[in-house]
Amino acid sequence: MKRWLAVFFCVVFICTAPSFAVDQPDPYSGKSTTVKTVPIKPAPKKTPLRETRMRATGKVIEISPETIKIERNVKGTVETMDFSLVKPLDKIKVGDEVAASYITKDNLNIAKRISKVTKKKVTPPNGAKTAVNIPSGTPGK
Repeated sequence: MKRWLAVFFCVVFICTAPSFAVDQPDPYSGKSTTVKTVPIKPAPKKTPLRETRMRATGKVIEISPETIKIERNVKGTVETMDFSLVKPLDKIKVGDEVAASYITKDNLNIAKRISKVTKKKVTPPNGAKTAVNIPSGTPGK
């Protein structure tokens, strides 16, 4: 009998418990809800793309304050290249051998740096004998 009485009270408790929960007022109805805002970090700045610089060496055939035209040899063929100048060049003249560092933008070559090419003279070290060129086919060789 005690066992049946315990089971009866458990069943009654389980069936009536939800009804007590329904009668409670909504805890959020009278209060204004505040939402925690998280600041949005600005997007990191994109680094600009690196410019691919190319180099060309050749002889100046035409120069003006805005452009320079050089002629260079590529695998036995002569090629003419036009460059747009960022600033005018004062020390370079027609006929000078120059090295140009440039970028290509919108199918236009823009020269970033142009410098004269100087040929280094090779001198033998002190005490070294100079070689004598003997033409081939001479007797005694």
